[in-house]
Amino acid sequence: MAARKVLMTGYPGFIARWLSEEMLRRRPGTGFTFLVQDRFAGQARREIEALQAKPVAKGATLELAVGDITRPRLGLPETDHARLLAETTDVFHLAAIYDLHVPEPIARQVNVEGTRAVVDFCRAAKKLVSHVYFSTCYVAGRRTGTVLETELEHSAGFKNHYESTKYEAERIVRASMDRVPTIIIRPGIVVGHSKTGETQKFDGPYFGMILIDKLKVLQLPLPYLGPSSAEVNLVPIDYVIEATTAIWDKEGTTGRCYALADPHPITARQIYAEIVRLLGARGPMFQVPPVVVDLPLRLLAVRKLLGVPPEVLDYFNHEAHFDCANALAALADTGIRCPHQLDYLPRIVAFFQANKDRSEYRWKPY
Repeated sequence: MAARKVLMTGYPGFIARWLSEEMLRRRPGTGFTFLVQDRFAGQARREIEALQAKPVAKGATLELAVGDITRPRLGLPETDHARLLAETTDVFHLAAIYDLHVPEPIARQVNVEGTRAVVDFCRAAKKLVSHVYFSTCYVAGRRTGTVLETELEHSAGFKNHYESTKYEAERIVRASMDRVPTIIIRPGIVVGHSKTGETQKFDGPYFGMILIDKLKVLQLPLPYLGPSSAEVNLVPIDYVIEATTAIWDKEGTTGRCYALADPHPITARQIYAEIVRLLGARGPMFQVPPVVVDLPLRLLAVRKLLGVPPEVLDYFNHEAHFDCANALAALADTGIRCPHQLDYLPRIVAFFQANKDRSEYRWKPY
């Protein structure tokens, strides 16, 4: 089996680091070029050295390329760009701005124009076997009801610039699929490892933990924030990593979108109540409208004090179900399954409690 040569963006992010190691485990000898912005180069070198020292990386070539997906030729010298176009067999595009409170110009530059540049590279790559693009289930925006993996276009609007720019980026990727062998991965809300709780930063549902943890000192029963009857589609990072690698490594999987969502999600109400219990807070015992919390969070001073963006509340009351038929079919013979949220949630909360005061895990408001 010929060795694959992968160009990966988004390194040394949490998903990219774990993904590259799992890919080496599945396909020993795979070569990697990690395209990294200059400001992350030092951290990336340390991570690459740590990976190179592991048995799983024996015989693999791991190289760092300092560049930028928003610049011409991906910010690479002309000779390096030409070499990568000639060598690369697989492109994994993970680089994006994931912050729910990101300003629109920043999100557009990275998520949309950056993706356009990566797709242009894929079109020109001479030996390309696959372009694995990381989208998100939340390209669905404010759509309600069941959202299929085969669907994208809608006019329902979006909850934030992260969603709208990832939607536009997926449109660019889909438009290239007649010429580029593409796998679109749409994760749900990615949380820590199902067995250890390990994660890289506290965002998404962790904002709920932050809020509960700060409010519990009042010794008052905490309320439900709205009806909270919507599903919250959490997926642990180990499921996302194992599923993505298996789909990439399987014959006949290009040309499709795969929603790596929990096929049996539980409601925001259930998750919230369990987090309240695990954090040792009182309640929840009654219900208040989300606006009671939303309005104070619109103030920058309150966001900085609590470390929580207002956009997070939208996800606790958004009635959408993400169908994952393509993903389940592709994984049917692999033994890879998404664990139940209530089974791993205690480990997620325990990791949060052990690391909540560490500055590197905190969200920084714009």
